[in-house]
Amino acid sequence: MIKKKVNIIPYIRIIRYHNALMAGLTTFLGYWLSDSSLPLSSVFLLILATICSTGFGNTINDIYDIDSDRINHPNRPLPQGAISVLSAWIFSLLLLISALVLSFSVSSLHGFATVLPLLLLTIYAFFLKATPIAGNLLVATLVAYTILYGALGSVGFPRLIFPASMAFFLNFSREIIKDLQDVKGDQASGVITSAFFSVQTLRAIIFICSTACLSLLFITIGMNLFGNLYTVIGLSVILPLHVYRTILISRKGIENKFAQISTLFKLEMLTGLVALAADKLFAGTF
Repeated sequence: MIKKKVNIIPYIRIIRYHNALMAGLTTFLGYWLSDSSLPLSSVFLLILATICSTGFGNTINDIYDIDSDRINHPNRPLPQGAISVLSAWIFSLLLLISALVLSFSVSSLHGFATVLPLLLLTIYAFFLKATPIAGNLLVATLVAYTILYGALGSVGFPRLIFPASMAFFLNFSREIIKDLQDVKGDQASGVITSAFFSVQTLRAIIFICSTACLSLLFITIGMNLFGNLYTVIGLSVILPLHVYRTILISRKGIENKFAQISTLFKLEMLTGLVALAADKLFAGTF
C-alpha cells in the first residue's frame, strides 16, 4: 500500500511563518535587551513556544476566516484547498500543546504567561470574532506582549514596557488599516470588523494612537532609557516615517493607499526593533 506524502509547505504557510519568526525574534530581543539571566537553551525553548503560539493563532484565525478569505486571500492554504479544515484543526491543537509543553519546561512563570495569550486567542476565535475592534486590540496586545514575554523575570523588564506600548499602538492602527483593505470580503461573508465604522472615525482613532506612540518615543528619548544610537535612529528614521505616514492618512483618497500605509506601519515597527538592537549591540561606542 502506497502512503501519501504529506506536503508541509501549506502548514508552514498557514502559520504565517514570517510573522511567527518575527514574533520569535522579538521574544529573543526582549530577553537580550532586558539582560535576562535565563540560559540560552531556555530562551530557545521560549522562542519555539512563541512561534507555536503565533502559529496557533494564525491557524484558527484562517479556519474562521475561510469564507472571507475566498475573496480577500484566495491563495491561502484553506480556501485554496491545500489543507482541509479538519487537518487545520488538528494542526492547531498540536501547536497549542507544543507551546504549553515548551514554555512550562522553562518555568511555571513562563508556562502560565503562555496560557494567557493562547486563552485570549481561543476566546476571540470562538466568541469575539464578530465584535468590531476586539480583534484589533487582541492582535496589538499580543504583539506588544511578545517582547515582554522574553523579558519576564529580568531586571530590565520595566523599561521595555515603553517600546512594547509603542508596538501596541502601531499594531492596533495597522490592524485597522488591514480591516479596511479586506472590507469587501468581510462584508460578503458577514464578518463585522473595525471597517464597520466610518473612515473618519477610524482615521481619528489612528491619529490618537499615532500621538500616543510619538509621545512615547520622545519620553524614552527624554528619560534616556536607551542610548544615543536609539535617539539618532528614532529622530532620523522613525520620526520621518511617522510624519510621512500621518500625512498620507490625513489626505483624501486614503482608500487607494491602504497597502502603502500598512507597509509604513510595519516598517516603522521594524525600524524600532532595529534601533533597540543596534543601540544594545553598539552600547558605549556612540
